[in-house]
Amino acid sequence: MTKHPQLPRADWLARRARILGCAASLVHDAEERILLLHTSWSDEWQLPGGGHDEGEDLWHTAVRETYEETGLAMPDHPELLAVDWGLHPEGIPEIFTLFKGPLVDASTVDVKLSDEHDDWRMLTAEEWAPLVHPEQARVLAVATEVLRGGRCRYLREASHLADVR
Repeated sequence: MTKHPQLPRADWLARRARILGCAASLVHDAEERILLLHTSWSDEWQLPGGGHDEGEDLWHTAVRETYEETGLAMPDHPELLAVDWGLHPEGIPEIFTLFKGPLVDASTVDVKLSDEHDDWRMLTAEEWAPLVHPEQARVLAVATEVLRGGRCRYLREASHLADVR
């Protein structure tokens, strides 16, 4: 057996993969409507969420981002709906985690938007589908399936692994 050469720690760390981590929450109501936020810089709708900060785990990213972008508190315990592995538009590997967010009443929920967003709506995954990117529509459909009692899904570029060829 050949002995594995030891690299100095700094060299070993420099060779490790760099992965972007981001997390979002699925704020929803009893009718399976999902809250999305309209970005203030482009005509896009997105889930409350964002990139993780140094030293933060992905659950705490979802908690922080949801509060910063909506003023809403996350449930006390994390419930993972989906994990999506893909490439950031800049070609960097990225892991996206989607957690079950708060169950709200769409007619009374008090959403406090950050300056990153200028509007919010609650629609079903089917109603959102023509308004968002196809990948996001697939993630919303998967998340709705999990809310109905399905199991957490591991995705690759917003598709079930069985669907990826």
